[in-house]
Amino acid sequence: MRFAYPRVDARTPPVLSANPGDAVKRVFGILAVVGTVLALVLWLGGGRWLVVQAARSMAEPDAVAPPPGVAVERDIVFAQTEDGPLTLDLYTPDPRPPGRLPVVVFVFGGGWFVGNKNQVQILNGPLLARRGYAVVATTYRLSDVASFPAQIHDVKATIRWVRANADRYGFDSTAIGAWGGSAGGHLVALLAATGGMVELEGDVGGDALRGHSSEVQAAVDYFGPTYLPRLAEGAGNIEWMVAGLLGGSIAERKELAVLASPAVHVSPKTAPLLIVHGENDPTVPLEQSTSFHARLQAAGADSTLHVIPDAGHGGEEFLAPEMHEQLGEFFDRHLVTP
Repeated sequence: MRFAYPRVDARTPPVLSANPGDAVKRVFGILAVVGTVLALVLWLGGGRWLVVQAARSMAEPDAVAPPPGVAVERDIVFAQTEDGPLTLDLYTPDPRPPGRLPVVVFVFGGGWFVGNKNQVQILNGPLLARRGYAVVATTYRLSDVASFPAQIHDVKATIRWVRANADRYGFDSTAIGAWGGSAGGHLVALLAATGGMVELEGDVGGDALRGHSSEVQAAVDYFGPTYLPRLAEGAGNIEWMVAGLLGGSIAERKELAVLASPAVHVSPKTAPLLIVHGENDPTVPLEQSTSFHARLQAAGADSTLHVIPDAGHGGEEFLAPEMHEQLGEFFDRHLVTP
């Protein structure tokens, strides 16, 4: 499925189709729909491969031309791993304004087992370039390729790549934000809470990226899981996805599940966070975000929680103009020098 960008004002998000809710539900609804179907199929005795392929077809959109006023450079290899190369897409303003650009790194969702960087198109992410940002849509190894902590190692390597290439691309290395939804939201929240944490840093990218900081100055988490052990209680039909991430069940990998939980790493040094969650999310319980927000506040971190009434695990509510503006204003506040 391909999506077309209409011509719109730089600060007003476009409607990507006549029915934008269908597009975003296609991505954000992946966990809810596929989780339920897969649970049923496994209960009936198999067919997991077929369901994973169906999930991949829904959560991995094709690349399309960027909207007017935005340039894109695709498939830049930012690191090599034992499992193959990692690539990113770079969206920048066209024409390019003077000075260095603040950066927003987008991390896709899909239960850690499917998804691709083209999801940024569906969520109007490239339009942040019209606001004066460089938008980096990154990749990470999926759970069928590598278990945690490979995913956060890859995301942190992306941040280090931005800093290592700041002069080449004109990035402001002191103004880097991150944004992701669902599994991407989890990784973004973990990124925000574990700056400088050696255990989760990794060495993806080797000599070329080593020595550069992976800390971010702001992060936006759209309904990401934040305390994985609690998902063993059957919430949201995603325990099997967490098991895929961890390389074993939550019960078997309890220590790793805790390490992978953003909520346990909060401190006053956690990067400012905007957390957005649907009130009726059937996949990642709202409590994952409310308790995370409470922990952040108790630690003295900068945290804002926005609960969208009646919304689920994604949906057209997350594409509303006011949501896009809230996203832009949050990054402006923390990444743009007055």
